[in-house]
Amino acid sequence: MRAPTYHKQNKFINDILKVFHLRMDEFIYKIVHHHPYEIVLYLWITKLYTRGKSTDEAIQIIYKARNIFLLSNCSKNNS
Repeated sequence: MRAPTYHKQNKFINDILKVFHLRMDEFIYKIVHHHPYEIVLYLWITKLYTRGKSTDEAIQIIYKARNIFLLSNCSKNNS
């Protein structure tokens, strides 16, 4: 029973990564090697999956969160 859930989650992750022009193998490699952007993105994706969001909903939420995150970091660096 676990395999179909695992497959659905991997498809969800892969579909989102495609939109952001990221390949699954490179993405996982960067997570394993502690790249902060990929770790944050993975945490966001998995949280949205567990909350039952559709792929389209998750993509829109991640776009918004990423922009807020990047803009807040940019303003901190310019202060």
